[in-house]
Amino acid sequence: MLLIDAVYSISMQNLYQQTINKSCSFEGPSLHSGEYSRITLHPTPANTGIKFKRVDSKLPANQIIIDASFKNIKSSQLCTTIENDYGLCVSTIEHLMAALHACGIDNLLIDINSSEMPILDGSAIEYVSMISKLGLKQLNSKKKYLKILKTIEVKRDDAYIKIHPSDDLSVDYTINYPDTIVGRQNISVDTINKNTFVNELAECRTFTFETELEILRSNGIIKGGTLGNAVVFGKDSVLNQDGLRTINEPVKHKALDAIGDLFLAGNCVLGYIEAYCAGHSLMHEALKEIFSDQDNWEIVISSEASDHHIQLEQLSAGVVNI
Repeated sequence: MLLIDAVYSISMQNLYQQTINKSCSFEGPSLHSGEYSRITLHPTPANTGIKFKRVDSKLPANQIIIDASFKNIKSSQLCTTIENDYGLCVSTIEHLMAALHACGIDNLLIDINSSEMPILDGSAIEYVSMISKLGLKQLNSKKKYLKILKTIEVKRDDAYIKIHPSDDLSVDYTINYPDTIVGRQNISVDTINKNTFVNELAECRTFTFETELEILRSNGIIKGGTLGNAVVFGKDSVLNQDGLRTINEPVKHKALDAIGDLFLAGNCVLGYIEAYCAGHSLMHEALKEIFSDQDNWEIVISSEASDHHIQLEQLSAGVVNI
């Protein structure tokens, strides 16, 4: 592992690991299953990572935890699903994961009482708003970043994702829906952090086309989809009464999804995402490609030391012990 030097310390947003100051909850219908879902986010100690806990399961306590890791990605339609070795899964995690990645949150336990996250308004704005309200707790262990060392590329037909070496997390995303009112759109954000995420991406909602609704429903998905949690494009106009929240909202939401999916690397990432017409499954392939060769990446940290005494003090102060 590499120690952070002066150059890295300038570009990295945080030198210490972070969690949230106190627990908070969100609830509502889920997008695809339509089930009502409740999640509670809990602060956790350093070096525990992001974990989901299926509190509705009757399995033993050690079998209801699902690590937010690329190793647990399960093939799924139109969202990101992770599954543990005991068959428990959580789907549509990408919006929360994007908020956590952008805010630099390293450690969190998410209690969830169903197999799918609540969709809320279809964006990540409620998550970042609550995180901003609660504030972050700095932990007494140095932050670990996953730094991309070599450009990796995955392709499918005309679609591709490239992730290049960089001293920041940045994104350049292009979508192209010819013969629709969405058309070709691009968004480029030089540095992803909480401020740029809130200003550029967080409020941008998931979207679909009116012509696709029937086939999606016949496939048993978007059961909970409404104009209150998704943008629907008709032939000539947006069906949502209030229209779009921002120019190029669709491509910005795609960039949001990419940032969330990339956080399944297990650490905040230092890399430049270049994507064209790519979705969840291609980012899942990109993650696996990163870890297919140890020369593609390294963990950059400021100190190898971990203060376990401090972690015990944090537990007594109300940090959840997984």
